[in-house]
Amino acid sequence: NAERILDILRRLDDADINIAVLSQTLVGAVVSKMKSHRDASVAAAAKALVKKWKKLAKEGGVGSGSGGPKKLRRESSSASASSNGVGVARRASEPSTSGAGDEAEWSHLPPLRRNISNKLRDIFLQSKAELTRGDGGLDPSAVTSLCVSRASEVENAVQAQLKGDVNNYKDKARSLVFNLKKNASVRDQVLLGRIGPEDLVKMRSEELATSEKAAARAKLVSDLQDSRRLDWETANEDKINKQCGIKGELLKASLFTCGRCKSIKTTSTQKQTRSADEPMTVFVLCLNCGNRWKFS
Repeated sequence: NAERILDILRRLDDADINIAVLSQTLVGAVVSKMKSHRDASVAAAAKALVKKWKKLAKEGGVGSGSGGPKKLRRESSSASASSNGVGVARRASEPSTSGAGDEAEWSHLPPLRRNISNKLRDIFLQSKAELTRGDGGLDPSAVTSLCVSRASEVENAVQAQLKGDVNNYKDKARSLVFNLKKNASVRDQVLLGRIGPEDLVKMRSEELATSEKAAARAKLVSDLQDSRRLDWETANEDKINKQCGIKGELLKASLFTCGRCKSIKTTSTQKQTRSADEPMTVFVLCLNCGNRWKFS
C-alpha cells in the first residue's frame, strides 16, 4: 500500500547509497516506476529521490559525504543476484556496440555455442531502449554489459542441462531465442534477474508465450471442451442464432411449413415406429393452427 511504499522510499532517502550501489542493484529503475503512482505523495517522494540520485551520479560522488569513485568501473566477473533479485552486470572493460568484445569473450566456445550467445545478446539488447529511457533510466553502458552477462548465463544453463545432446541443445536454444524475442515481459524479467537462467531453461513453451498467445490458447482449449459437451447446442443456442442472424419471428420458425395455414411456426419430434434399420418417423405440429402430420 501507499504508506508502506512511502516508508521504503524514506528509508532509501536516509540510506548511505553511492554510485556503485545504484548501478549494482538497479534500484533507480524500480523507484522511477513509482513516479507515476496514483498516490500523489508516493509519486512526489519517488521523483525527489530519483532527482537526488541523478544529481549524485552527475557529481560523481556518494551519499552522506563519504568518498567514492568518479566513474563506475566495470569488473571482470559475471553478474550475480542482489538482495532484491536484480542482477549485477560487471565486466573488465566497456562493451563494444559492434559486438567485437563479445566475440572475444566467447572465442573459446564452439561455433554453435558462440552463435547462440550472440543471438541471445542481441535479443536482450532489444530491452535497452526501454530500460534507459527517461530521467530514471539506467546507464546504457551498464545495460549493455548486463545483456552480455545474461546471454552467457542463459547459454551456459542450456548447455549444462543438455550437455552432449546437440540436437536437443539446438531445439531448446532456438525456442528460447524465439520466445524471448516475442515476449518482452519475460525477457525483461530475465535481464533484471527476476527469472534465473536455470529457471528459464526449465520453463515450458506455454509459460514462455506472450499473454495474448496464452489467452488465445486458453480460449481454444475452452472451446474444444465445450464442443464435447452433449448439451453444447442448447447451451450455445443464443450465440448460434446471433451469428446466423436469426432473430424475431425467425426464432420460432422450423424446417417444416404447415400445409394448411402455410405457417413456419412448427415443432417436430422423431420416433422409431418401424424396424431399427428403417428411417425414423417425423411427427410435426403446427403451433399456429394445430394441424398435425407425419412423414418418414
